Amino acid sequence: MKKLYLSSLRGIMGDWVYYPTLMKLKDIAERVRIAEEIYQSKTLSEMVQQEIKRKRGKEIKDYLLKQEQRFFNSLIVAIYEGDPNWHEITHIESNNQLNSEDFPEDVVAGIGILSLNGEEELFTLDGQHRLIGIREAVAENPQLGEDKLSTIFIAHRTDLDGMERTRRLFTTLNKNVVRVSKGEIIALDEDDTMAITARHLVMKNQMFMDDRILNSSTDNVPKSNQTCLTTIGNLYDLLEILFTKIYIISNKKRLIEKKNELTKVRQPDHMLDKHYQHACDYFKGLTDSFSQLKEFADASDSSIVVKKYRHPNGGSVLFRPIGLKILTEIIAILAERYPLPKCFKMISKLPTDLTQTPYRGVIWHPTQKRMIIKGKVLVKNLLFYMLNQFPGDVNKLREGYAKALGDEMKAVELPKKVL
Repeated sequence: MKKLYLSSLRGIMGDWVYYPTLMKLKDIAERVRIAEEIYQSKTLSEMVQQEIKRKRGKEIKDYLLKQEQRFFNSLIVAIYEGDPNWHEITHIESNNQLNSEDFPEDVVAGIGILSLNGEEELFTLDGQHRLIGIREAVAENPQLGEDKLSTIFIAHRTDLDGMERTRRLFTTLNKNVVRVSKGEIIALDEDDTMAITARHLVMKNQMFMDDRILNSSTDNVPKSNQTCLTTIGNLYDLLEILFTKIYIISNKKRLIEKKNELTKVRQPDHMLDKHYQHACDYFKGLTDSFSQLKEFADASDSSIVVKKYRHPNGGSVLFRPIGLKILTEIIAILAERYPLPKCFKMISKLPTDLTQTPYRGVIWHPTQKRMIIKGKVLVKNLLFYMLNQFPGDVNKLREGYAKALGDEMKAVELPKKVL
C-alpha cells in the first residue's frame, strides 16, 4: 500500500497516548481489519475480540448508502508493525484573527500529521460493525470512499503485557457503552418511523395531545394519573405492531428486517405521512369499536372519562397499556385472515371490564387490585377463543385458565364465545 498522510492531533489520557485523525472511508475499508482477520488460531481468545454480527454490518451499510445526513462517532483503531510516525507542526503563522504568539505551547505541540507507510497492522478496538458496514457500502458506491471519518489511533504491542493492556482498553470501551434509551429514541430519533409518528400523534391527534398521554417510556401508569389514556412508550410499541404486522408498507418478509427498515434509515416524507395516516385510521377504528374510547376521544375533560374507566377497583382493559397492546396484537393476527374493518367489528364484541371474565384472575388481581403482567399471553388466547379463532389445544387452554384462577380444571369453564 502507498504511504498515507493523515491530519492528526496528539493527546494523552492516563497512560495512553492517542492520535485523533481524519481518514477517508476508502482508506479505512482498505487498511483497517477486525481481529478475526488477523488471528486465525486460539490466539484470538487472548486478543480483543467481540462477536461480529454480520447483520449489524448490513444495517450500517444501508444507512451509509441511503442517509444523506450520515454521521458516525469515531473508530478506535489499534496500530502495530510498519512505520507509523507522528510529525509535529512547529510553525503556525498569525493572521487577522489569530496571533501565533498567544498560542499555549501544549496547543501547538498537539497539532501534527500522522504518516503510515502501508505496512502497519490496523484493527478496530471499537467500531467492528461500522467497519464491516463501511467496507460493504464503499464496495457498492465508491463515491462514499471520499467521506472522512474521525479515527483514533492507539499503539498496540504483541507481547503479553501489551495484549493485556489492549484487552483492558477494549473491555472498558465496550462494557461502558451507554445505549440510547427508548425514551431518548422517542423524543429525538429522526430516523425511527415509530418515534416520528408518535411525536406527530402527540402534537396533532386530539386523542394523544397534552395530558392525554403520559410522558413515560415504560408501560406503567401511576395510580395518581387521572388524565392519560396510556404512555408514550406504550404508544411506540403499538405503532411498531401496526407498521410491521397490520399496515405493512415494506416489502421485507422477515419481521426483524421490517423493523430495521423502519428504524435505521429515515423514510421519505410521503411514506412518513402514510404511516401517520395509518396510525390515525387505526385509533379511529378502535374508538369506533369501543364506546369507552370514543367517550375519551370526544371528551373536553379527559379526567372525567379516565376516572370512570381506570380506578383502584379495575375499570376497562382499554385504559391499561397492557390491554391496548393485547387488542392490537389480536388485530394483527386477525388481519392476516380478514379485512381490517371486519377485524374491528369482531373485537368490538369482546368484553372490556377487568373484573369480569376473562380478565379477572388472569391479568387483574381481584383482591390485590393490580394488573398481572404474566397473564398477558393466556388472556390473549382466551380472547381468541371467545372470537372462535383459537388455533391451539382447547384442553390445554382450559388447564392454563384453571391454573391461573387457582381452581381444579373440572370446576372451570372457558369463557363464552362472542362469535
